[in-house]
Amino acid sequence: MKNAERLGDRFAAAVAAHADRSALRIGDRCWGYRELDDELSGHRLTLDEICADPDRPVAVVVDGTAATFLPMLAVLFSRHPLIPLDAASPQSRVSTILTDTGALLWRTAPGTGADTAPGAESAPGYPRVDCAVLAYTSGSTGTPKAVRQGDELWLHQATELAHELGIVPGSVVAQALPATFGGGLDVTVTALLAGALLWTLDPRIDGVGDLVAELRGRRPQSLHLSPALLRAVLDTAGAGEALSGIDLVATCGEALDAVEVDRLRALTPEVTFVNRSGSSETGNLAFNSFPPDRELPTGTLPAGRIAAGKHIRVLDEHGTPLPDGAVGAIEVRSPHLARGYLCDGELVDFATHGTGDQGVPTALPVRSHRTGDMGRVVGDRLTLLGRSDDTVKIRGYRVDIGEVTAAARAADGVGDAVVIARESAGRTELVAYVAPPRTARAPAIATVRTAIGRAVPSWMVPTHIVLLPELPRNERGKVDRGALPAPRRRPAYMPPATGTEKLLAPIYADLLGIGTDGIGAGGIGADDDFVALGGDSLTAVTLLRRVEETFGVSLPPSAPITDPTVRDLAARIDAGAPMSADGVVVHLRGTDDVAASNDPGGSPAHTPIVFAFAGAGESALAFAPLARRLSGYRVIGLHAHGLENRGIPDPTIRRAARRFAGHVRRFCPHGPYRFVGHSLGGVIAMEVARILIDDGEVIEHIVCLDTVLTGPLQRRLPVHLPASTDDTADTATGSDVVDPEQAAAEHCSTWELWRTRVALLTAGWWPRPADAQWSLFHELGRRSALLHRLHPWPGPVTVVLAEDNPDPGEWWDVIAPDHQGVHRISGDHNGILRAPHVDATAEIVTDALTGANV
Repeated sequence: MKNAERLGDRFAAAVAAHADRSALRIGDRCWGYRELDDELSGHRLTLDEICADPDRPVAVVVDGTAATFLPMLAVLFSRHPLIPLDAASPQSRVSTILTDTGALLWRTAPGTGADTAPGAESAPGYPRVDCAVLAYTSGSTGTPKAVRQGDELWLHQATELAHELGIVPGSVVAQALPATFGGGLDVTVTALLAGALLWTLDPRIDGVGDLVAELRGRRPQSLHLSPALLRAVLDTAGAGEALSGIDLVATCGEALDAVEVDRLRALTPEVTFVNRSGSSETGNLAFNSFPPDRELPTGTLPAGRIAAGKHIRVLDEHGTPLPDGAVGAIEVRSPHLARGYLCDGELVDFATHGTGDQGVPTALPVRSHRTGDMGRVVGDRLTLLGRSDDTVKIRGYRVDIGEVTAAARAADGVGDAVVIARESAGRTELVAYVAPPRTARAPAIATVRTAIGRAVPSWMVPTHIVLLPELPRNERGKVDRGALPAPRRRPAYMPPATGTEKLLAPIYADLLGIGTDGIGAGGIGADDDFVALGGDSLTAVTLLRRVEETFGVSLPPSAPITDPTVRDLAARIDAGAPMSADGVVVHLRGTDDVAASNDPGGSPAHTPIVFAFAGAGESALAFAPLARRLSGYRVIGLHAHGLENRGIPDPTIRRAARRFAGHVRRFCPHGPYRFVGHSLGGVIAMEVARILIDDGEVIEHIVCLDTVLTGPLQRRLPVHLPASTDDTADTATGSDVVDPEQAAAEHCSTWELWRTRVALLTAGWWPRPADAQWSLFHELGRRSALLHRLHPWPGPVTVVLAEDNPDPGEWWDVIAPDHQGVHRISGDHNGILRAPHVDATAEIVTDALTGANV
């Protein structure tokens, strides 16, 4: 191989030697080598017309179709440095790359030839990168950086891969790796330079089921995919038939457990399995080949035999080489490494060490690179032991945690964030911990996830997002990572099975900001739970609207809470009928996932029940996050009559209490009873308790969650409230409370005033959008509070006040003389029922209900 040889030269030689062989298959279209060369020549002519300078980098957005794949090849085999960009890359990332490199963005538009980015015709200044490919990864600051890969890296790598993977002229090479990433572009180049037939497959578009079906129809000699995709294929029906007859299966991108190879062998015993290791900077690093008769090790497969032409040194923290078997930082020396980086428009070269250095016989300069991996070398065998920095591999893709953290911190409503990698079931997952600004309302998890997804590619979006009131920090002010809580585990992925489930899962994914790479990893499964994934009441409204648009079925607002999984909600849709007792009762799933029947006689007698009363204009589904945290209890929520189903609202708190007391009796004929009430629901809980006590029942405990006494309830209080000892508290008296009709008359026109009155009179009878319905019932609740005379409650009560509650805590000494404690916690009025503040609320409620010292 001559030093001046280029990829285009090697491809031209392959075309000359294999002109009549099949070269490329995408979908149903197949090109021979001569035909492919002609098409690529046409693309290069187009490129020359719009970019005369062969040194200017050209970026191509590739989506797996021929319309984008062929232009990528045309640039690859030209003199232009290629920047392959995945179609899933956010526009902000693409813009950063174009600005950094001065690259031409070349896209193909159907029927129009070439479509360039705005301003592409006037080439700006750009660095002379002198390479074949600019492979983008990310830097520790969260800013993308490019690895400058020369022709010598690619030519050496293609020769070695062809030898290691058995790719010869006429081989059918099935590639299910994205061509824009290192592992996929490796196979692309190797197959086309070797005279083989490259068959590209994209499970992100067609799904794993179609991939398996395609493999059954055409028998390739080798199959190349990520470990995550291999696991998904092995889980798919028909995998045995699809994989039989394939000589070699190869994975790359991340470590693989020997158990998966054992599963592969069970389906196709004669297959040879190869796991290859490498990076954008080093190219091939190691190969671990397992012919059918080679015994498998236990646990994670080692990286294996060190690649040809690569010398690996294991260094201590001072850069001193360590002996065989010692664990340290990995340094690679070779003439076949990348040339360096392009960072912020500046060229950064890897160190060079002359020729024939360090046991690498060559006439070419030897470069060195520290990979950031920890590992050990014994003889010619390499074992990798994880990253020494914050760069990890997720499903085969190299991810810089700094970039993900930057995206999380930039999301609206996030004041601080940290992202870490955690191991779960043998896989690496990203977990983002986010906290709102001290005085701001916490964002919805789905909102944060969507914001991150707009800033980084889908594979970089954290599997879990955990809301915290604030990030734990050590004495130096740094985030205490050891104090970060483990995320709640998602269930094992079960693919949606029924037609309804398959249509519903993408709706969940869209609303909750959860993408999928087409192989189930990170996507929505049949057992994924709407509430557990961050769905709140507002998201539930949108979900129900989408359900009605898609399936023509109108479900009550409580449906996403009572039936939160894709499987359960799909069954509810298929049944086509609501399941709510009088539109008042909502069964809320608790931590123990107790199945609650709508038949009161079917409730499990051994499980204590907590009745949760919603406030004015609130749906009982607002209690869902709290219910998930009350271990050992079955939670039944109650909200206003007419809020969910058609019905006349109760005009007074006393009337509502009588209705609720009847529902409580149906589910639990006798006490002792446990009540939780939020906002006005706390007052309703006390009134229901009075009714039951008059009937001879026992009330064990009531928890009032941010029941606000200041305002309408003050107007008719029969007792005097003491002056506050808190300078910040609002000490308004009953005479200060404004009648809403009077206030409305002062600020509204006569028409608007009458329209409001008519709306109130027809509340519960006319169907309205959920937001309008909640607002209307909130006003009804205000008016009923103005009419209510709140008498002190003599029984045990625990009080929780939000940080924006204006009431002095001493007032509860009068309202509930036997109270067990008044607790003020972070979060606003509604925020104490949502993450991250609901954890503190749940702890107080649990202590109150269990009789702990509160």
